[in-house]
Amino acid sequence: MEILESGCLVIIGRTNSGRVFRPSDWDQRLCCSVSKFEDGRLTYSKYVRPIHKDKDKGVFIAAELKKEDPELWDFVVGFAKDNDLMIEWPEVCILPEPAAAEPTA
Repeated sequence: MEILESGCLVIIGRTNSGRVFRPSDWDQRLCCSVSKFEDGRLTYSKYVRPIHKDKDKGVFIAAELKKEDPELWDFVVGFAKDNDLMIEWPEVCILPEPAAAEPTA
């Protein structure tokens, strides 16, 4: 685990009214939309990764994304806002371990 400076955010798979966000694989879809192919495998961005937060699915977005790719930052934050999803701004950010993206059909 890598501890990062604050400024990251976590998108939670619940709307601000408390409903579970659908489709159920929204986190995978969002992360795959900003992933890339490396060595013949689809890998998640080091800045955007699916996570579990308590019993909810979520997506971790590292603060570095805002500096490295402001348009991508705006895209993922816009996704959360457009879908009325809960957003958390943790005081301490712990970067999740990297994982290969799951293949999509």
